[in-house]
Amino acid sequence: MSVPDILNVKNNVLPTVDNMEIKTEVLDPISSSVSEVVFQIPKNGILDGGSFVSLAMTVPASLVDGFGVSNAFLPMSAGIHGMIRSVQLTIGGKVISSTEDYGHYQNMMRQFETPEHRAYVDQVKSGNSLDRFGSIGSGRICPKDLQTVVEANDNTGRLVTPTFIRPTADDSTTPVFSVRLSTLIPMMKSMQLPLFAIKEHVYLRIQFNSQTHGTIAGNTYGNMCCFGNINGGGAIPANVTVTPSLANIKFYSDHLYYPDEIMNQTLAEIQSQDGLNILYEDLVLTNTQIATAANPTAPAITTSSVERQIAVSGKTVRDIMITQKHTGTSHNLLGKYFSSCSTADDDYNFRINDNRYYDRNIQSPGRKYDELSKVLNKPLYVPSQLYSNNADGNKGSADGARNQKSVYIGGINTFVLPSTFNTSIVANQLERTSHFIGVDLKTSVNNQLGNGKKIGVKPILLQYNRKNTQDDNTAIEMRIYSNVERVMKLKNGTVLVSA
Repeated sequence: MSVPDILNVKNNVLPTVDNMEIKTEVLDPISSSVSEVVFQIPKNGILDGGSFVSLAMTVPASLVDGFGVSNAFLPMSAGIHGMIRSVQLTIGGKVISSTEDYGHYQNMMRQFETPEHRAYVDQVKSGNSLDRFGSIGSGRICPKDLQTVVEANDNTGRLVTPTFIRPTADDSTTPVFSVRLSTLIPMMKSMQLPLFAIKEHVYLRIQFNSQTHGTIAGNTYGNMCCFGNINGGGAIPANVTVTPSLANIKFYSDHLYYPDEIMNQTLAEIQSQDGLNILYEDLVLTNTQIATAANPTAPAITTSSVERQIAVSGKTVRDIMITQKHTGTSHNLLGKYFSSCSTADDDYNFRINDNRYYDRNIQSPGRKYDELSKVLNKPLYVPSQLYSNNADGNKGSADGARNQKSVYIGGINTFVLPSTFNTSIVANQLERTSHFIGVDLKTSVNNQLGNGKKIGVKPILLQYNRKNTQDDNTAIEMRIYSNVERVMKLKNGTVLVSA
């Protein structure tokens, strides 16, 4: 279906119009609380995906020293994205596009951006601090974007999150970050929204995570913040409440205005008998779990074979991406936002429209990485140690237990990274914290909308064989994100959307 040029984003480049005008409106939420904010977007011009939301949070004053330096830091990979639980764009009471479990999804997606972009652009905008790695004297890889307290060299090193991105106790001093609308809402990646032709009210709703515990044992640790005794003071309090800084949360809404003849052409099409159909992308989240298995004795492994239905019956699916980790776990440095794999190589396949998608199950880390790269036509930019156990695992052992350690073993935010060859996931190791599963279902190499795979009445079936090793056998939580194509119909100012 053809979309007018002024509503279409082609390779993120807007159509060239010499006298296009852009007006930015700074919006306060029409309702706000520590759990959510709602913005009403003025129905003027065309809403641009480059519009953004400013976000900030505050922590108790007990965590800030006399020099204004905070012991709190944002999850080192997800940054400010961990503050958000879900986002919805609604028109006339209808949810047009949404992202659920937003922090987990965006933590995954941002790792497909180059390390340089994440370090030099995202650190200021998003507050992340674990994106570039280099080697140190021992030959181990080590984070590069942290402040050095003691030179990083094995267990003598001490690194900390930069001061300027650590939240404080005061709205006026805490750092303020920004997230683009096209990052929050999948739909806005590929289109501009013609607000001037919509009669119904348009709202952006952002729901926040909550956090009331400071210790790693707390079930909300790392939802929004992590804590390290950075300046060597007393112990971190057991109960810490992290609060959205509502005074700093605003929506910077960019509205595009083209010459009247161009705007009127689009308006005439919307008011025609057939209206205007716009194809866009949206996310469908399926949450599932794999139960705890019996704990085998090393080096033996056991297999948990499960099948999980992915709720996309009758939809057109472009790709599927999966994050997984031990149920309810948090990471000292990454908070809730990491995705792990077992030491032995799990394998998986998909059953789509009653056909197995792969002739053989995908098992080797190299093949998994290749399939994941096809989803966005670019690689996952993380060191291999963070992706799988392949770099340090013992190829002569059935369970793949590690027999070397090639990742930095010094301190980060006062947490000392383990120096032993742990076979299980521990709360501050970096290995295997960026392992994602992806499958590209687009029917052509052209990455434009309209080439997704149509799914029949039966849901897609994930066939997964979890490999359990000693002390790495506990329950797994999976988040399955399906990128689907939907159609929005604009007719006489009214908006209708497909399922």
